Amino acid sequence: MKIIFYISFFFFLFTACNHNIKQAGNKQQISTSSGIDIINNNKLKYISIDNDFGKIIRIKGENPDSFSHKVITKKQPKFIYNLSTSIPLIKKSSYKKGTVLLLSFEAITQTSSLETGEAKILWILNQSDSYKHNLEKTISVSPEWTKYYLPFRTTKNISKHDFNLVMQYGFRPQSFIIKNIKFEVFPSGTKISDLPKTKITYSGMEKDAEWRKEAIERIEKIRKGDFTLTFTDNGAPVHGAKVKIELVKHDFRFGAALSAQDIVENSLEYRRFKQFFNTTVLENDLKIKRWKNKKRKKTTLKALEILKKDNIDVKGHVLVWPGLRYLPEEVRKNKNHPKKVTNYINNHVKNILKETKGMVSHWDVVNEAYTNKDLQKITGSEKILYNAFRITKRTQPEAKRFTNEYGIISKGGIDKKKQQWYYDFIQRVDKHTGELVDGIGIQSHIGSDLTSPAKVLDILDYYSALEKEISISEFTMAIQEPDIKEQYTRDFMIAAFSHPAITEFMFWGCMYNERNKVDVFNLDGSLGTMGKAFDGLVNGQWKTKIEDITDKQGKLQGRGFFGAYKYILFYKGKKKTGNFYLKPGEIGDIKIEI
Repeated sequence: MKIIFYISFFFFLFTACNHNIKQAGNKQQISTSSGIDIINNNKLKYISIDNDFGKIIRIKGENPDSFSHKVITKKQPKFIYNLSTSIPLIKKSSYKKGTVLLLSFEAITQTSSLETGEAKILWILNQSDSYKHNLEKTISVSPEWTKYYLPFRTTKNISKHDFNLVMQYGFRPQSFIIKNIKFEVFPSGTKISDLPKTKITYSGMEKDAEWRKEAIERIEKIRKGDFTLTFTDNGAPVHGAKVKIELVKHDFRFGAALSAQDIVENSLEYRRFKQFFNTTVLENDLKIKRWKNKKRKKTTLKALEILKKDNIDVKGHVLVWPGLRYLPEEVRKNKNHPKKVTNYINNHVKNILKETKGMVSHWDVVNEAYTNKDLQKITGSEKILYNAFRITKRTQPEAKRFTNEYGIISKGGIDKKKQQWYYDFIQRVDKHTGELVDGIGIQSHIGSDLTSPAKVLDILDYYSALEKEISISEFTMAIQEPDIKEQYTRDFMIAAFSHPAITEFMFWGCMYNERNKVDVFNLDGSLGTMGKAFDGLVNGQWKTKIEDITDKQGKLQGRGFFGAYKYILFYKGKKKTGNFYLKPGEIGDIKIEI
């Protein structure tokens, strides 16, 4: 990933907080001196690590108070966080949602395993005891001394026990020197846009990028089909008639996660969802803990009925999530009784499949088995996961069966060990179940280390060798800069839609919330940053609209995206309306008697 550095200067109003403002021509720049640095330099000076994966060496400066650190990654650990350092702070405090902070430092790459010649650092601001609330920024370090600015805005209230700043560097072998680290807290009312920042870019974002040209050509070939409409009136050709044709629903599954409550209440979020998407996944309502709650279960079943009535495809999420933290207390109590646990999970899978039969088109059968191995450890093998695929096949044979995993495409797509494990896991499931895996879920939670579209396509090629459907199952973006967020969403969608193995693109969320990782819609229902990218593609470039005249044989030929169409025929002073469906792999020869 390439990094372009610039300092943005904006107008900033003088407030009662007495911000220190410097004049810069006719503009005003907020000085970082108005922030309070909370780094404990006395302790920072002595941070160190020395293990099989990495090492930190302190370098003394010209005077007693100056110092820097050489940070070395000897070999890449299994997880990036296996090589990390907590940055010491002067005093941990509680911070309100919306607090603005600025991390700055100087760094230079000394050695790198990347073609760019850059080292990488993942900075994490912990906001709670859950990784889901982490604020992350990945930086590629230049081979020349450079100053970096990373602004943060907290997305929730943070207790002093949870607040933490962590530097992770468990990437491929590399080394860099870092110095003058500051972490400043700014007064209430400070705008994050008024702070200096390091702009994040990604390889392949150029307007004339070759990958994009090739992707658009593939989309034209694989997502469209030719069709011929033949109109007759009592068997006679209808010629010279004006016809308007419009795609109203893609055959491809475009979707977003919703809550059952929003669906039942017909909330603004659900109303807007129906205008844009044809598929959904219930974010939490079909998970085992929610399903065991009778009141919530009732709401979920009602939501599924509404979705079926509204002709929305539903992905079930999830039948087996094998980590204890995601399972009912009953499993924990019986962790020394593998047969009881096996029966408990098998019975749950059977029951939920029976009660949702006919309302779910496909299932995430197993979720995140790479990091969640409690059920496997309790029962002694992966058989409990294989059982879920067999039970799904028996109970809902019409529903397709998916695996689902994170960390495959995200964080630059560099985790080859996990990519290989996931590939092998899918093969193991197929081997033990008679090839019951229909699809591969790749979550795609994108942090600040933006995986290049070309790399995304390489990874999709890798998994397409398994000859399964592939779902972009949980797309999110952690970065807050609207321009880059919109462009990357657009490019990621183009790359995914251009790959023949991809059958589904799902946002993990729909309307903006405190996590600030999906904003298809703003809270007032207007299009958000990611929504603008989606709308411009799905309802713009990828929407077929044709106006033409029938020939002497009453025929009209065209080419369009696969999906459901409506037509309006203007004939003998009247309008005739109807529908047809253009399916992949079928000859689009459609005869219409008016």
